[in-house]
Amino acid sequence: MPEPIRLGTRASALARTQSATVGDALAAVAGRPWQEVLVRTHGDDQSVPLTSPGRPGLFVSALRDALLAGEVDVIVHSYKDLPSAPVPGITLAAVPSRADARDALVSRDGLRLADLPAGAVVGTSSPRRTASLQRIRPDLDVRPIRGNVDSRIAKVREGEYDAAVLAVAGLSRIGRAAEITEVLDDVLPAPAQGALAVECRSGDDDLRGWLALLDDPVSRLVTSAERAVLVGISAACSTAIAAAGSWDGTELRLRAELTVAGRDTTADVGLLVDPGSDAADRVLAARAVGLRAAGVLLGAADDRPPVLLVRADTDDPDREALAAFGIPAISDPYLRKAARHDDAGLEQLLALLAEPAPGTWLIATSPSAVPALTAAVGERRLTACIAAAVAAGARAAATGERTASTLRDAGFADVAVPGAERASASGLLDLLAAQDAGTAVLPLGAQALRTLPDGLRSRGWNVHETVVYDTEEASDRPPSALLLEAGQVSAVVLRSPSAVRAILRHARPADSVRIVCAGPTTARAASEAGLRVSAVSLSPDPAALAVAVRTVLEETGPSPLA
Repeated sequence: MPEPIRLGTRASALARTQSATVGDALAAVAGRPWQEVLVRTHGDDQSVPLTSPGRPGLFVSALRDALLAGEVDVIVHSYKDLPSAPVPGITLAAVPSRADARDALVSRDGLRLADLPAGAVVGTSSPRRTASLQRIRPDLDVRPIRGNVDSRIAKVREGEYDAAVLAVAGLSRIGRAAEITEVLDDVLPAPAQGALAVECRSGDDDLRGWLALLDDPVSRLVTSAERAVLVGISAACSTAIAAAGSWDGTELRLRAELTVAGRDTTADVGLLVDPGSDAADRVLAARAVGLRAAGVLLGAADDRPPVLLVRADTDDPDREALAAFGIPAISDPYLRKAARHDDAGLEQLLALLAEPAPGTWLIATSPSAVPALTAAVGERRLTACIAAAVAAGARAAATGERTASTLRDAGFADVAVPGAERASASGLLDLLAAQDAGTAVLPLGAQALRTLPDGLRSRGWNVHETVVYDTEEASDRPPSALLLEAGQVSAVVLRSPSAVRAILRHARPADSVRIVCAGPTTARAASEAGLRVSAVSLSPDPAALAVAVRTVLEETGPSPLA
C-alpha cells in the first residue's frame, strides 16, 4: 500500500466535506490514498471576532503552519478566507471548478428578505453582507453570528435569530440546500466565494503535478481577477468588499463594490483576453482587471486613474497620506522583504546593547529594521537587551516618525527624530552631529544607503552595522505592470533605487504616468535609468510625499481612465 497523502483540514463539517472532495479527486489522479489530519485554527475560537484587527487568515494560518512544518502534505481552504498576500514556500496548486458563488437567506418562518418584519434580527459576521443588508433593508437588526453552518441554522430555528445569511455553496456541499429560503441575487458575493483553494509546499513537485490536474482554468482566471481587488484596495478583514467576475471565452468582466462609512461605490470593468495565450498571461491579465477595478472604486469621485505604490509589505502609510488629499492609490508588490542576517554580527549587536558603553545609540533607518531584528533574535531576547540598554542610559534615534514607532514599541520611550521636513538619513546625521561621538548600533537592510553609517564614522563614531533583512525584486510580473504600460495609473511613487529597478524589470511606464520619487538618491537612480522624474519629495515622510504627488497631479489635471 503506497504511503497516504496527508490532507490537513479544520474539524467543521463543511471543511471536512470540502477536503474530502479534493482528497478523493487527488487519490484518483495520484494513485495513492489520502489521510485526514484535523488542525485547530484561530478561527475555531469563537471568542475572537472574525474581523479582529491584526489577525488576518483566522481559518488559514494554523493550516499553513502545519503544511510548512511537514505535518500535512495538502491543505484545502474556502478561497474567500485566504489572505491576499502569498506565503513563501507555499503554492496555490489548484482552484477546482467553482460552485455557486451567491449568498442565501435562511429564515425561521420561510420569509423572503423583502417580507421580514421591521426590526427582524438577521445574523451575519461579514462586513460585506452587513453593508448589503443595510442598504436593501435599513430597518433590519443585523447582528454578528458565529459557529459552523449547522449551528448557525440551529440558532435561526431556535429563535435566537429571525434569519441568517450563508453561502449557497457551503449549504449545498453539506447537503443542507433545502434550508435555503431565498437566493440573494442582489447581494454581490465576496471575492472567490464558492471556490476552493488547494495548497501544497512549493518544492513538492509530484503533488503540484497531480493537483494541477484538478485545476479549473476558468475558475482560476475569474477568481484571480476578483481577489486582485483585495490587493488593490489593501483590504482588511473588516473591509466591506464584494466582487463577481465572468468569462465568456474572450472577455473577462468584473463588477466590484466597496462600502466605506455607509457610502457605496461600484466598478464595472472588462478586458478582452486572448484565450489562446499562455495560462499565466491570462491570469496576469485577470489580475490587472482586478487592480483596475480597485482603482475605479477608490477613485469613484474623480475621473483620474489611481496612483501606484510600489510596495514591499502590506503596510501602506503612503496610501493613507494620499487619501487625506482625496487621491486614490493602489498597491502592488514589486518588492518583498527577505530574511537575511549574520549570526556573529547579531551576537555582537546584542552584546553592545546588553552592556552598552557610554554614548551608545540604537539607530533605525527603516520601519523594517526593528521587526526584522526581532524576527532574527526573538522578541524575548531583544526586549531583555533593550531593557538593559535603557537602564544603562543608551538612547535611540530614527530617520522618521514611522520608524521611531518601532523603537518605541521595542522599549525606548524617548527616540530622537529629525523634523518632518528633514526626515531622512542626512537629517538624522545632522541631528546626531550635535551629540558627542559615541557608539552607533545599526540594524540595516542589505540595500540601505551609506549616508548614515559612513557619515557617522567620518565624525568619529564607532559604528556597528548588521544586515538583518534584504529587499528582493518580485520574480513574477506584477499585474499593475500592464496598467503602467497602458497609462491606467496617473503616477507611480518610488521610494528607493531598488524600487526603480523592480519597476523597470517588469514594465516601461507610459509617457502619461508621472514619476514621483522620495528623495534625491531615488530620483537620480530613476533619471539614470531613463525615467522622466516629475517630482522629488525632499523628505521620505508620507505626508511630504503626498504633497509632492498632489502638486504633480494638480499641474497635469484630470485624465480619463483608458
